[in-house]
Amino acid sequence: MSVFQMNTEQLRSAADTVHQLSDDMSEFKLKKASPFAVDTGDAAVGNRTCLFHRHDTTHTKTRRNVGSIRPQARCATRRRRPRTWTTKSPRPSSPFSPSSRDEAPMHSPFALLFPQLPGDLGSIWACQNEMRNRSRDIKSLHDDISALTITLTDWQGAAKVAFIDSKNNELPELIRWRDGTLQAADALKNYYFKLEEAKQKVDAIRGQADDLWNEFWALPLLDRIARREKYEAKLRELKASYDDKTATLSDEALNTAASLREALYFTPEDHQQIDIDNDGDKDDVDLGDTRMMSQQELEDIHKRLQDPSKPLFDIDQGHIGDCHLLSTLNAYNQTQKGREYLASLVTPHYNAQGKIDGYFVDFPGYERNEQRVFVQDVMAYGDTAGKSPKADLASIFEKAFIQSHPGGTKGRFTHGGASASLSTITMQNISGTPGNIIPNVGLNHGDLRYRTIDAIKWGYPIVAESSPFAGDAQATVGNRQENITIASSHVYTVAAADENGVTLINPWGHNDRSDGSKTSTGATFTISWEEFYANYGDITIGTIP
Repeated sequence: MSVFQMNTEQLRSAADTVHQLSDDMSEFKLKKASPFAVDTGDAAVGNRTCLFHRHDTTHTKTRRNVGSIRPQARCATRRRRPRTWTTKSPRPSSPFSPSSRDEAPMHSPFALLFPQLPGDLGSIWACQNEMRNRSRDIKSLHDDISALTITLTDWQGAAKVAFIDSKNNELPELIRWRDGTLQAADALKNYYFKLEEAKQKVDAIRGQADDLWNEFWALPLLDRIARREKYEAKLRELKASYDDKTATLSDEALNTAASLREALYFTPEDHQQIDIDNDGDKDDVDLGDTRMMSQQELEDIHKRLQDPSKPLFDIDQGHIGDCHLLSTLNAYNQTQKGREYLASLVTPHYNAQGKIDGYFVDFPGYERNEQRVFVQDVMAYGDTAGKSPKADLASIFEKAFIQSHPGGTKGRFTHGGASASLSTITMQNISGTPGNIIPNVGLNHGDLRYRTIDAIKWGYPIVAESSPFAGDAQATVGNRQENITIASSHVYTVAAADENGVTLINPWGHNDRSDGSKTSTGATFTISWEEFYANYGDITIGTIP
């Protein structure tokens, strides 16, 4: 029996092209190439936007033809060889210096201080239009396939059941493709208008520079010398305005890159056998599944971002092995300075109706093409997926972190995913600086203790990783003495430390009691240094930029 299966390879190829476009957009950072010239790298727009060529989606034929995606025209703009956009025109060492003759040159040196912004507006518009057409085609295909079981009334039996099951699995994917291509089109359309506006403003600045030059050269020679500082000051004002416009465009390019990357992102499948509903039976669960956030969740996250004097989130790890990330985030969450820094990495995105529909997250320690991530959904089985399934800022960071790893929720060192990584690497991703690991080697207990106490005193984020041989420990939870189980090879947040002991927070949101009752107690607990040495292998101290 042949099971119906959608052929999505060509769609995935189109997604790869969009991802490449996203990477190129990430390279649009407007950098100074010389005191008066900037390098936008924006030529990549003209080179890469045309690569989103038509990919006719094909699929296995059933007893009836369900249709195909209509052919679309390719982007009209031809490919161009990438080049660096810097001012190549020869000019005197100073824009005020006359040429060999005491007369105004043909072209204004003042205007040359403000290079035109490159970027093919026509190419960008053509590609957003093609993606929009592609979204409509995918919708048409989705509707055709959805209607098949209605029209095939004479088809009965196991083959039809298998077909329906396969169809139901594929339709959500087509919906994601439809929405993703539309989102990519909207992102490019938005960048088109931003680039157009920036070009117009830069052209106006160049016009003002030309006027200044003509005014300067209309003066007698001695007046030119006497008033030179005045004109230099006016040029500095224009330069400040020019830098502001190019910096704004640079930020828009990064946002567009992040939006394109997220538009057609599929979290890699990660099937695990987990008892989700606590009925004693293992369920086949894809840890890569995501869910959309409600408008209320989006608004609540924004409210908490406005007040870093209070904790920004509540950790509840879920089923993904990213304790290194959640505990590190919670370490920053322990101080106002750390919370302010985390808040600075997150920027809300507003839709056309003025409502928040997602968040941009920056990772200073990532490579540039992954430095900014756009998040519109959260992990279905990740942070806050347990007792109180409500997304918060930690959920946003978690999804951004996972989205930035090609292996998704899988292990870092085996699959390139976000799970089971080292805290020092995670701290580098978040702050740009690797964490300082201090191992527990038995002979350095005094040094380990005092460095932990000092780090807490100075407000540094600290995490501790339990050893593979961790076991039961006597702890103070709230005001009660409890016997708890320290999870092995697990990362905890260090919240406080003094001569008497250390206070830690389990990212699970609770700790298991070790009395055999299978009950849990609070996430925050204090243990003696002797218990710490017996159960933990190292601490990692991070930085707050």
